[in-house]
Amino acid sequence: MTAENNRLYNVLSLLRAFGAGSRQSVNIYETLRRDNMLDIPFDSLKEYRGIDEKCRKRISAVSADDIEKITECCKSADIRILPIYDERYPECLRNIPAPPAVLFIKGEFPDFDRDPAFCIVGPRKVTEFGRKAAYSLSRRLVKAGMVIVSGTATGADTAAHQGALSASGRSVMVSADGIITQLESKNRALVKKVIEKGCIISECMPKGKAYKFSFPVRNRIMSGLSLGVAVVEASNKSGALITANHAVEQGKDVFVIPGNPADEAYKGSNALLRDGAIPLLDSSDIFSRYVPDFPDRIDIEKAFSKESDKQLKKNSQKKSLSGLSKEALLVYNNLVKPEFTADDISAPDVDGAAILSALTELEFEHLITSLPGGKYKISD
Repeated sequence: MTAENNRLYNVLSLLRAFGAGSRQSVNIYETLRRDNMLDIPFDSLKEYRGIDEKCRKRISAVSADDIEKITECCKSADIRILPIYDERYPECLRNIPAPPAVLFIKGEFPDFDRDPAFCIVGPRKVTEFGRKAAYSLSRRLVKAGMVIVSGTATGADTAAHQGALSASGRSVMVSADGIITQLESKNRALVKKVIEKGCIISECMPKGKAYKFSFPVRNRIMSGLSLGVAVVEASNKSGALITANHAVEQGKDVFVIPGNPADEAYKGSNALLRDGAIPLLDSSDIFSRYVPDFPDRIDIEKAFSKESDKQLKKNSQKKSLSGLSKEALLVYNNLVKPEFTADDISAPDVDGAAILSALTELEFEHLITSLPGGKYKISD
């Protein structure tokens, strides 16, 4: 085999031997790279002391047939294999703790070191407000030129991808299952639509199935590829909290939509705010953080243009107040100026945190429109 084939064989063997998210495989890879041994087949490393005997046995149990089946499977399904040593591997992902040794990709893979990507997460059993929040936020961000990153679950993940697709934007679906497994799942229709504009990626073998521990491992990739993470809602046991924790560990921003303190659906997300997460009142909070770093990649005018909002308004029950929370209805009924900020609002029995949550709800219902600079206006 050529040196390139040996390198690919070795990293696939590490993934096969230790599984997704293994720090052992990363440590072995780094040791081989440091000692310039990465191009040498594992069979020729019997005397090499950089790998202990227990690990050597696990690697030796992987056969050439195993690796050939993986590569042939990817070839027939048009799945790209991106190993960690490849120059096209995202630097932002390479620098996280325990980066994936290999990524499997189907679709158009963004240049994550140039394209501003943002992760949106929330629970599977998302509230109607959370679903609308994920959808609308995603749509607004892709209109401005950002790439959306989320998972494959029903609920908030699905809403985020649907929001990106509704604006003909790019989204990246990060799967804990293998890509072929996802393409055969109940969510396959959405997966195929995402691939048309963006891509699906996985650290898992193409036909592999996720286990309970696979999802926390997967979540580190979602945050690793992104500038920051938005939590639309999270209970104390939500998997979205794991993604947020990975983001913190990786030095990424965590944004959280404030929720009613008495609502169990927001116990986890409100705890993130208490611990220092950034309150997410509208998309302007995200734009103000990243536009200075990506002035040529993020276009706020497109995000807030009337043309951008036209389809959203058409598809929403803009003037219907029946579905609003009590707090949102109180705030809406106490709006006295056509343009205003959160500080201008005085609503009885609604405290500051509830006002911020209510404003977010009103924007997602298209009853108010956010403007740059933390301002709002009553929608026409």
